[in-house]
Amino acid sequence: MKKFMLRVMPIVLVALVIVTCPVLARTPEEIQNMGSGQGIGNVNTAVSSVWSTVLTVLQICAIAAIVFAGVKYMFASADGKAEIKNGMIGLVVGAILVFAASTVVQFIIDAGNSVIQ
Repeated sequence: MKKFMLRVMPIVLVALVIVTCPVLARTPEEIQNMGSGQGIGNVNTAVSSVWSTVLTVLQICAIAAIVFAGVKYMFASADGKAEIKNGMIGLVVGAILVFAASTVVQFIIDAGNSVIQ
């Protein structure tokens, strides 16, 4: 059961992320406008779109890594648990940075927009 969970759980998590992730979803209007040259309106829209996609992928990866480490922790021996705990510190710090990045970037964008206007 342990080997099954350690081999199947990551595959299931990746499949869930791929199937449920709306990052690359497009509306029917966007699909119709792709060939007509009515694409992205300005640079802010393009940067915002790319940033939100990258941020969403990073957030999903951070959560998946923590869940995967948690599953490994449940099935690890006493010595293995100590190593996983040390690795989890880096994962949690990374997740905090990824989730805080959205707030920091939104603050910078808002400040820039207020200066431009």
